Amino acid sequence: MNRVTLRQLEYFVAVVDAGSVTLASRQVHVSQATVSMAIAQLERDLDADLLIRHRSKGVAPTRAGRELAARARRLLSMAEELESSALAGDSEMSGPLEIGCVSSLSPHVIPALAAHFDAEHPQVAFDYREGAAGELQEALVEGALDLAIVFSRQCEDAVDSTELAEVVLNVMLPASHPLRDRAEVSFAEIAHEPAILIDLPPSRDRSIEFMRAAGVEPRIRWTSENLATVTALVANGLGYSLSYSLPGAQSPVSSGVVEIPVADPVPGNAISAVLPKGIRPSRRVDEAVRFLRRRLAELETGAAPSPDGDGAEASRLPESNRRPIHYE
Repeated sequence: MNRVTLRQLEYFVAVVDAGSVTLASRQVHVSQATVSMAIAQLERDLDADLLIRHRSKGVAPTRAGRELAARARRLLSMAEELESSALAGDSEMSGPLEIGCVSSLSPHVIPALAAHFDAEHPQVAFDYREGAAGELQEALVEGALDLAIVFSRQCEDAVDSTELAEVVLNVMLPASHPLRDRAEVSFAEIAHEPAILIDLPPSRDRSIEFMRAAGVEPRIRWTSENLATVTALVANGLGYSLSYSLPGAQSPVSSGVVEIPVADPVPGNAISAVLPKGIRPSRRVDEAVRFLRRRLAELETGAAPSPDGDGAEASRLPESNRRPIHYE
């Protein structure tokens, strides 16, 4: 059997991502014939059909092709990291880093990470993707992401997770609500009020599950995939919602809402960093996890940013990055 080359894998991943040999050849700056021959040789070497070819719809990977593409992305990333390390030396971190983050956590995670790498590791090409936890973990396993940030209750079997910070479940109420000064609020105390729930998987179902476990059937008035919309509806006195936050965190007064811990027993949850099982993280991923763990700890305690180069970018973060996490 001939050796599989990185060039073949590069062309193959480009075709899978583009869904077309023609488009992929343009992206990798070689002829269509060159890409086609490389993939045909790859299929012969591996004795497997990797692509389903449609005359009018381009190409799609077979199951074997999807598995190969996931592994190929990791190999190509490792090769790029080796090259970057050799050129830059051990003292300078460089190379691509793409992080996936669930939409509700993104305002708390992405700006801080982007500012940190821009200031401390400018040779790292930082990028991100927002989305639902399931979609991000699928992309992670397929090799399209280096790291994903999700809630621990959203973690799937195909990933290994590291908890970064615990979160608590709150009832979100209008700032003028009669219960606004309470230390805790039970589901029973708001059972008669309309609920405005976050409709991002699996948020809505989990919210209903928690309330039913406490003997309360929520009166759902609206759901929304937009976190800002839910907060604004609650601020206008039109109902309540549920939200997670770091312990002790509170929304700014300008948001028009207060968030009070739920008195009823609910399952624990945390913000977690996830990687595909068995994958050794790169230096860039290790640095992202290290920074996020410390940054979330600072937000939880209200401490000033650590004086090791991270303070400057942290001080530039908008107020939204210090708000609780409006998601279940």
